[in-house]
Amino acid sequence: MPLPIPRLLIPALLLASGASLAENDLNWVDREQMATFPAVQQREIPDWCAGIYYNPHVGMPVEGSDTVITADHSTLTQDGLIKLDGDVLIEQPGRRITTDIAELDQATGKFELENGMRMESDQATFIAENMSGQTRRKEGSLQGVRYSLFDTSARGSANYIFLKQNTTTITHGTYTTCAPGSNGWVMQGDRIFLDRDKGWGEANNVVLKVKSVPIFWLPWMTFPIDDRRKSGLLFPTLSVGDSSGLDISQPIYLNLHPQLDATISPRYIDGRGSGLDSEMRYLSRWGEGSLSYGVLFNDRKFDNENRQVGRWTHNGDINRWSLETDFTYVSDDFYFKDLDTGLEISSQTHLPRLGEARYYGRTWQVLGRLQSWQTIDPTLDDADLPYRRLPQLQLTGDPTLVGPVKGLWLSDITAFGRSDSDDSGKATGLRGHMAPALTMRLQNSWGYVEPRARLYHTQYRLDSVDANEEDNPDLTTWGASLDSGLFFERAGNWFGSSFTQTLEPRLFLNKVAYENQSELPNFDSGELTFSYNSLFRENRFIGYDRIGDEEKLAVGLTSRFLHDGTGREQLRLRVAQGFYFEDRKVVTERAVEDPTDDQTPVIGDARWNFAQDWYLYSEGQWDIEENKRERSNFQIGYNDRERRVVNVGYHDRPADSIRESEVSAILPVHRHWRLIGRWMYDLDNQRSLETMAGTEYRNCCWKLRLLSQRELMDDNGDGNLEADSTIWFQIQMIGLGGFGGQVDSLLERSIPGYRRQYD
Repeated sequence: MPLPIPRLLIPALLLASGASLAENDLNWVDREQMATFPAVQQREIPDWCAGIYYNPHVGMPVEGSDTVITADHSTLTQDGLIKLDGDVLIEQPGRRITTDIAELDQATGKFELENGMRMESDQATFIAENMSGQTRRKEGSLQGVRYSLFDTSARGSANYIFLKQNTTTITHGTYTTCAPGSNGWVMQGDRIFLDRDKGWGEANNVVLKVKSVPIFWLPWMTFPIDDRRKSGLLFPTLSVGDSSGLDISQPIYLNLHPQLDATISPRYIDGRGSGLDSEMRYLSRWGEGSLSYGVLFNDRKFDNENRQVGRWTHNGDINRWSLETDFTYVSDDFYFKDLDTGLEISSQTHLPRLGEARYYGRTWQVLGRLQSWQTIDPTLDDADLPYRRLPQLQLTGDPTLVGPVKGLWLSDITAFGRSDSDDSGKATGLRGHMAPALTMRLQNSWGYVEPRARLYHTQYRLDSVDANEEDNPDLTTWGASLDSGLFFERAGNWFGSSFTQTLEPRLFLNKVAYENQSELPNFDSGELTFSYNSLFRENRFIGYDRIGDEEKLAVGLTSRFLHDGTGREQLRLRVAQGFYFEDRKVVTERAVEDPTDDQTPVIGDARWNFAQDWYLYSEGQWDIEENKRERSNFQIGYNDRERRVVNVGYHDRPADSIRESEVSAILPVHRHWRLIGRWMYDLDNQRSLETMAGTEYRNCCWKLRLLSQRELMDDNGDGNLEADSTIWFQIQMIGLGGFGGQVDSLLERSIPGYRRQYD
């Protein structure tokens, strides 16, 4: 008979979240069973799992709802003792208990469930021999328990479990996230404590078993039960390479503050020695950043010298100000070639040392910057080293003057310096540059026209110049341009879908007057690599030391296919060419184009998003006068942002003798297996630049990766490339942790489009 009792809460139902044992009595739902549920009750099952722990039959919790109790027999004494026996059911929305015998003392809140009980919620399932507890304190004790926790996909058994609020204490129990019938790994401990509020667990006297075989014992350990941070040991990173042999590190994670954490990793490299890698991340009112430091003591393969690397990065915003720093230090030129820190510091020719602040107003923007470099290429001469900016101050703006007429303002003052050890004899000093302009953009839905006139002025105050050179040279010249375009569109239907096709012709006429600049220093100017966008620039140089004279007409045509249903750009086609009316006289030592050509190569590119996750990009440059190909690129890629990534590329630059192909992919070949590969091949020299091959296995409780990488490296800095091979291994026990975390960093660097969060 039903016996309603308002707000009789069994607190354990609020405490757990589920998994299952080998039997199918802990609400394990496989794919076939999930398909039988109504559509609104179905849940997604990960590809690599056969099912999930899920119980749609209890519904969702409703705060303040009554508890309904039914039983074959019930008695209620005068002192408030309720006794139930025979098919006892205690039920609330989202919570349900079934047992044979139950007693509840309404005066004290104590309860007992005997002769076996089953407790279910939308978060957990517990099956126990008996249970007792206190409703007022919202706690309960279970004996002889099998349990499942849905949120963490964990299951296990225990002699005794104590539940209180959102904590679970398991005594002489087991814990695993493996599917029913699988004992891939099991953690067995005298005491396992789970805190769902904090998102972590801890265990005492722990034995980790793999396939029922004890692997290691720990007196104490902590582990995550969700994605929140918790201090403790992470699993080690392990790799084996030709140059360094065995490389193993043991990360220790420190959750110092909600806005501050750190990782310290003692490291040992066979044949070299021992060291330490560390990283600290922080959040503050000024932004976020990280500090990294690594040291290898007395490297036996590097004259027993200590080798160090450090980096500080910061990005942040304060009101309208943005702040950025990127400062890197390394002790020697070959650090990155010999050692992989795993701290996301990539090998470069010049390591940045940058600090800058930017102000973004509605009309005006301000930039303040300090910038220098550490060069780690020993083959570069002092004359080829970049200048330091100490400091750079810049003001830009676009104030409205009269009607559609706007002013464009650019002013820049930079102090350029060089290293104290530099003996190149290059000039240093102060440069001031201004480039004010007047512009008027007249625009409608069908097109636009924008005339512009600009004045260029540069003034120098130089140090360390020769006696026959001027200390304070200057430059003044002017330029004018006319940019215009039209927009046509028409409706169409292709492959059963409605599209809008656009046709966008563009004309750009530009003139910059010539002024002799051969006597001026060149601190930071260079000619841009020829591209579609470079055709429509006012100055063909970057930097302010060179103002490129030209009289040019650039003609471009763009066509887009926009899907009417989604607004997505399905296809974009572009083609353009520039025509010169005079030879260019201002050049640099590293000219990209022949200044006597009367036309540029024809450049065209296409991007086709031909499916939800597929794209194709192709670019080509053709010299009409010489009737030869200047450059061509081809890329086709797929990324479902979950488990599949495919990239195929081809790059050809005849002028630089570069002809390379690239293939990379992460492809599932089975529900549990993925293949991982990358191949970069030098077609001209017929050699592999880099190969990577490996496999990944994943199910509900394991993720294993084994990778072999072979790449050509200039270990000695003499320009001779030699092969270096490394084997990487990663193992992760789902819900517990894993080692080999550098494998994720390696894949992000090597396979375009891969992100570790997709896994």
